[in-house]
Amino acid sequence: MLKHLKLFFISFVLLQLLGCPAAIIGGGAIGIDTIADRRTPGVILEDSNIELKAFAGIQKLQGDIHTNVTSYNAHVLVLGQVPSEEIKSTITNQIKALANVKSVMNDLTIEPVNSLSARAEDTLITSSVKARFFKENKVSPFFVKVITENKVVYLMGILNEKEAKEAEEIAKNTNKVAKVVKLFEYIKN
Repeated sequence: MLKHLKLFFISFVLLQLLGCPAAIIGGGAIGIDTIADRRTPGVILEDSNIELKAFAGIQKLQGDIHTNVTSYNAHVLVLGQVPSEEIKSTITNQIKALANVKSVMNDLTIEPVNSLSARAEDTLITSSVKARFFKENKVSPFFVKVITENKVVYLMGILNEKEAKEAEEIAKNTNKVAKVVKLFEYIKN
């Protein structure tokens, strides 16, 4: 049993590092996180569809590209590294053209693709932030999507002002975090 658990964990981490959205989305699309999410099941499904369609479009582009696409309540965040401004613009335009996309924040950088060790460190930062949400119990970890790229932590979710401030503080005070970018939709208390 322990051997199978280790194999599952290693597979999951590798999928995260390699950026396989179908596996990541499929793994996170069901379970307690969906039940506790403030989005409706239909919106969660649409976010998954947006991510898959965006990924399919990016796969057709040429060059040394690493991207992470996250859709939360139809607001799309694009992170990673691309070789040119032209490819960055093409990705933005492709995603904007997808059905039901409300907005696109493209924080792609024009530089060589990050190493696997840099991506692994980003994955560990994301895990640390999420673990602190559970530990500190100030804001539900199910209300906040955490994405890390180049030690910059991006926070997405549907929160009230107090929850947003708590989430930002937790992320800011997590080891190795260089910067926090809040991309919240705000609701009344």
